[in-house]
Amino acid sequence: MGKPARLILIAVGAVLALIVLAAVCVPLFLNTDSFKAKIESTLTKSLGRKVTIGKVNLSVLTGSLVAENTVVADDPRFSTQPFIQADTVKIGVELFPLILSKQVIIRGFSMQSPKIQLLRAANGTWNYSTIGTGSQPAQSEETKQAFPNLTVGEVNVENGRITVGAGPGTTGAASAPNRVYENVNLKVKDFAFTKSFPFEASAGLPAGGTVELKGSAGPFNQQDASATPFSGHLEIKHLDPLAAGFADASDGVTGTIDNLVLDAAWSGTQMHVTKLLVDTPKLTLVQSNGPKQPKPKNPNAEGATMLDNLSVDDAQLKNGTITLATAGKQGSAVYSQVNAQVTNLSPKSASPFSLSGQLPNGGSVSANGTAGPFNQANNASTPLNAVVNLKHVEIGTAGVVPPDAGISGVADVQAKIQSNGQTLNAQGAASVAGIKLAKDGVPSAKPVQLQFTLSQNEQARNGVVQQAVVTIGSAVINLSGTYEMSGPSTALNLKVVGNALSINELEAFLPALGVHLPQGSRLQGGTVTTTLAVTGTTATPVISGPVKINNTQLAGFDLGSKLQALSSFTGGRITSSTGSGTTIRSLSMNVREEGGNIRTDNIALDVAGVGTATGAGSVSAGGALNYNVVLKLTGLSIGGGGTQQASSGGGTAAGLAGALSGFIPGGSTGGAALGGIAGSVLKSGIPVAIGGTTSNPTFSPNVASLATGVGVGAAQGLLGGAKGQKKGTNAADPLSNALGGLLGKH
Repeated sequence: MGKPARLILIAVGAVLALIVLAAVCVPLFLNTDSFKAKIESTLTKSLGRKVTIGKVNLSVLTGSLVAENTVVADDPRFSTQPFIQADTVKIGVELFPLILSKQVIIRGFSMQSPKIQLLRAANGTWNYSTIGTGSQPAQSEETKQAFPNLTVGEVNVENGRITVGAGPGTTGAASAPNRVYENVNLKVKDFAFTKSFPFEASAGLPAGGTVELKGSAGPFNQQDASATPFSGHLEIKHLDPLAAGFADASDGVTGTIDNLVLDAAWSGTQMHVTKLLVDTPKLTLVQSNGPKQPKPKNPNAEGATMLDNLSVDDAQLKNGTITLATAGKQGSAVYSQVNAQVTNLSPKSASPFSLSGQLPNGGSVSANGTAGPFNQANNASTPLNAVVNLKHVEIGTAGVVPPDAGISGVADVQAKIQSNGQTLNAQGAASVAGIKLAKDGVPSAKPVQLQFTLSQNEQARNGVVQQAVVTIGSAVINLSGTYEMSGPSTALNLKVVGNALSINELEAFLPALGVHLPQGSRLQGGTVTTTLAVTGTTATPVISGPVKINNTQLAGFDLGSKLQALSSFTGGRITSSTGSGTTIRSLSMNVREEGGNIRTDNIALDVAGVGTATGAGSVSAGGALNYNVVLKLTGLSIGGGGTQQASSGGGTAAGLAGALSGFIPGGSTGGAALGGIAGSVLKSGIPVAIGGTTSNPTFSPNVASLATGVGVGAAQGLLGGAKGQKKGTNAADPLSNALGGLLGKH
């Protein structure tokens, strides 16, 4: 190595040694704590917040003042706790002005692991909104000197922690959980209050999400920091809307969003979104059937949010999975492959939209139309004009009715919906295949057509079914009434009217209602007329009202053979009077169905070749019969097949008398009296108990009713007529004992 080179190296080494010596010695001659008050004063005036610093040290090598235990106070209207607190803050300063003239000119900030508290008041105001609003309207000389042209070359925040909570006046603020954002990093270049500056930010969200934001902000609004303009590109991954504070617990939203992308600009008064993409959301929406109370309108203009003047060029939801549930109800409905798009969204006009998705169990939904202006206080009050098409909707699992209601079927629905924000009007048509309307029902083999018109109060969540026409073949049923979606189930008050409906058209539909005919039988011909009230709720409906059937035949069911158990009472056979089918001239009754159990009262039945029956009874949800009727026989087959009228009392009464005598020891005595009883029974009717099941009913004489209804009066007459016998004779004693035994036992 040459001599010149050696001299250069020695010179450089000497300079470096002097620099190191100066770096070591300068702190000995500078009392950096003397700058603490000046820095505190300068920052307090600039930020409009009280700033306190524990201790200040000088690092010559890094050209920075190191402030320990730095605290920025909160707006006293929000909290007495610190707004920002940091164990260490590095303040980059110009060294020569500091050393030569003890002037502090700040060129940068760096904070390690700061803790920041953000609070939002009930009126929408944030505690950071007053940052930069110093007490002096103009810059002081100190501020100008510390911040030349109010510019800071670089601001860095590393590994910060932001806690977001409810501010004063917020309902439940004391008990509301705070949201914590970890690993907060911020980098700002050329920060200035009077011009735009670039920034980059990132953070970890609650529940494992992450957020990254790049853009620019400024000029800084010193009257309201929240009104500072900015624009940027935002990406959020694995977002939990509830945990991250994007949704309120009262909104009933839970789940995650795989990716959210947002390109937006905030002018200070208006938020303009050029792109919003919600990619692969997996959300559960729990809705309440009770009326939703609107959020109170913000009384303070300072609390206006960015959404108040939001415009969106294009918003999309892709490949979503949405689960719908209702509070207090069991079960849910899962909608997959949900895609939606809204364009030209404006706070003051309607916006076009489209929607598609897969329904539970393979159906599909599509909708298009316009919506808006968007109502932030109550989403349901947003005006809507749309055409909706649903294909292959599984009614029982689509969330339309409670899963335990016993209602099912596959429907295709086309509907036009219009809402002004207060009242929703809908009209449309539906076709339902395999419909089942009872828990013990069987899907109908005949499709059902429906045309409907209804209106609904969006705020009160109740509605009026103005008209609904149900068509089953050529049978037309009209339905109208009201409903109220409050509580865990929808309350119903509907009226169902059918006049002279063709039984041939309805016969295949009866199993869907839980009506099971005797095995091997079917209804043929005739009509049914009814006016039913449907009350209760969708979970526990109650159906009641009169039903009348005229001129039908229960083919394949021989009522006569079922009544054969009564032959011993009648002295004749009933079988040949009805043959292989039972012709029903008329049947009227009052019906009440609740919980799958059916109660029928005021039964009046007229069967050709048999007679009439009156009574009441019930059918359990499992199909068990429990009926008591009084049968009046109008014709009997006796001997070689001739017919004996019951009213004549001849051979029929004799047969019944013979049957009764079988119950009585020594019953052959007093036969004439027994014949009188038999005639009375046939005239008043034979009590019959109907048991078994709907598919296999059984008929038997109701001996208890026979004894109590007829036997008492007849026995009194019989016993009264025996008073002329001498004391000690016991000719009537067998009958007295027999009837007494029947009455006492039954």
